[in-house]
Amino acid sequence: MSKKKDRAWFVCPQWNELVSQHYASDTAAGRALNAHPKVLTKLREGTPVAKSTMLKMLRRLASRHDLGTDLGDLVVDTRAR
Repeated sequence: MSKKKDRAWFVCPQWNELVSQHYASDTAAGRALNAHPKVLTKLREGTPVAKSTMLKMLRRLASRHDLGTDLGDLVVDTRAR
């Protein structure tokens, strides 16, 4: 049998800067972005999350505010190369 692939986990190092420019707290960001508080806490702390979750949150943020960069440039893979 072949070895199971390692699951990819991703972070956004600029998340705190991007969110703090537009929202005073995680509560305000959660309401505006329609996000669960646990997800916002993970993003703020830099805890790796699934790529789909990361991109979903960045798309929601980008739909409300100009991020000034491509979403793919904000996402960092945490797997060791």
